[in-house]
Amino acid sequence: MLVTVKDIVTFMEGIAPPSLAENWDNTGLAVGDYEHPVKKVLVALDVIDAVIEEAVEIGADMILTHHPMLLFQKINSITKNDTLGRRIYKLIENEIAALSSHTNLDVAQGGTNDVLAKIIGLTNVEILEETYKEELRKIVVYVPHTHLDTVRDAMCKAGAGHIGGYSHCTFQTQGEGTFFPLKGTTPYIGKEGVLEKTPECRLETIAPFNKVDGIIEAIKAVHPYEEVAYDIYIVEQKGKKEGIGRIGDLEKPMLFSEVAKLLKEKLNVQDILRLVGNPNQEIRRIGLCTGSGVEFMASAKKQGADLYLTGDLKFHEAQKALEMGLCVGDITHYASEVIIVPVLQKALQQEAKEKGWTLEVVCSKVNGQTFWTI
Repeated sequence: MLVTVKDIVTFMEGIAPPSLAENWDNTGLAVGDYEHPVKKVLVALDVIDAVIEEAVEIGADMILTHHPMLLFQKINSITKNDTLGRRIYKLIENEIAALSSHTNLDVAQGGTNDVLAKIIGLTNVEILEETYKEELRKIVVYVPHTHLDTVRDAMCKAGAGHIGGYSHCTFQTQGEGTFFPLKGTTPYIGKEGVLEKTPECRLETIAPFNKVDGIIEAIKAVHPYEEVAYDIYIVEQKGKKEGIGRIGDLEKPMLFSEVAKLLKEKLNVQDILRLVGNPNQEIRRIGLCTGSGVEFMASAKKQGADLYLTGDLKFHEAQKALEMGLCVGDITHYASEVIIVPVLQKALQQEAKEKGWTLEVVCSKVNGQTFWTI
């Protein structure tokens, strides 16, 4: 089955909705044609020269990364006289699309922070810092009894009716609907020019705001009426909460030095793990933020963390951690996020298998770690 760039974009937006991204972020498709066919995808952390060369060599049609190609750069021109311009030229010349999922993937369930928490073996994992509350809407539709179950099922399959761990959460009441079919109509019930009174059900449920349009389309696809009567209401309550970072508990207490050894082993960090705090400190609760997340260090401490893990730690920030009595592990920006690459590769390959796509998904072999030690 033919796969396009748009199919991959849709898949990634399902994993990490763009609405979860920070306002300053530049996530999404940076280079490419939505309708271009894709047979091979290369998954990496960054769209750097070595990764682009690798994509050309293996014949990839698309590069999927965590870090955006256009992060903080404002493009005034595209020439081969600068690094970014050369990269864009290289991608276009070889018909390679570049797609990224950045802060939205950090926040999303199953994203970078959840992967790190799982690698460490944390339990009772919670969001460290809330950044997003899902907007909800109430949808009401009027349905003849004969199609009540069909319409309900279509709504819920399209994303309505989910409350906590329950699906198909709806409420229905019986009543009488009236309508007067005008000239040129073809009513499912009644006749043109005659006022019709018929038993109907008022079916109502809750739905995420960003799924409302799809739910209405699903209703119309199965509803028997030529004109479907429905209402959409704004509601005060919010849906599921999302946020950056995670905090959780170790299954059993460990010394800081023991946790450090575990991190080096699990993250394959070689001689570049910087630590702050007493190595004999007992660690029970760990807060973390992949990439660069020092600004959430105090929040982790407030929520009972004994240890905080992130990257890009500075000297004075380390001093502040000591003053707070918080151990910190700088596991590097790269090591904390490259762990998402095989996870994305596996997820996209599984999607291809389930949908019958002819698609090969491979992990980059490029080591993008910028630091080395002696």
